[in-house]
Amino acid sequence: MDIRRPRPFLKLMRAVHRDGSQQPGGIVRGLPPHRSAPLARKKNAGRATLTYAADRPVAIPGDTVIFTAWITNGSASHLRNVTLVPRSFTNEGMEVLCYTSEPCECDLRIPLLAPGQSVMRSFSYLVTDADHIHGGSLVSAMQVHATCRGQVVFDENDAIVSLSGARKDWPFPMDGAGQPRRRRWRNAEQPVPA
Repeated sequence: MDIRRPRPFLKLMRAVHRDGSQQPGGIVRGLPPHRSAPLARKKNAGRATLTYAADRPVAIPGDTVIFTAWITNGSASHLRNVTLVPRSFTNEGMEVLCYTSEPCECDLRIPLLAPGQSVMRSFSYLVTDADHIHGGSLVSAMQVHATCRGQVVFDENDAIVSLSGARKDWPFPMDGAGQPRRRRWRNAEQPVPA
């Protein structure tokens, strides 16, 4: 037998006994005792995936926008105490908005999500004239957090809806591009009213 060959048993014994001078009294099996349990759990912790989107990219006043959140357990472990948290919902003027309809508080908490399982929750909002005056967009931010193997896992996502479309019932006639038509003056020397 060649002595220079690597010997895995000796490596394991050195890992178990920090001081190499100690001789073990018997055969020790398993992982070294100084390996931390949280490190072992973190390595195999699951993940909660949040997919969050709106049903339309552009909205005008009077439109109802439906925001949908899908929570998916893409790991091989069960997720416990899964909670969907609405983080913020604002318009371009940074006004805090409230959803027209949303799930009740108990529906935002899911006690157990099995591997490969997913759940869906929907929120809706009726776009107002005040939102359209600010222009820009509506931004809805969601977060999901859960517990998996003693670790807290989470994911965040935003849904953005543009408010750049023009209202259909505005008193201005529209051209083909959705912009108000400009009046043409018969006499070019006539000043344009301000």
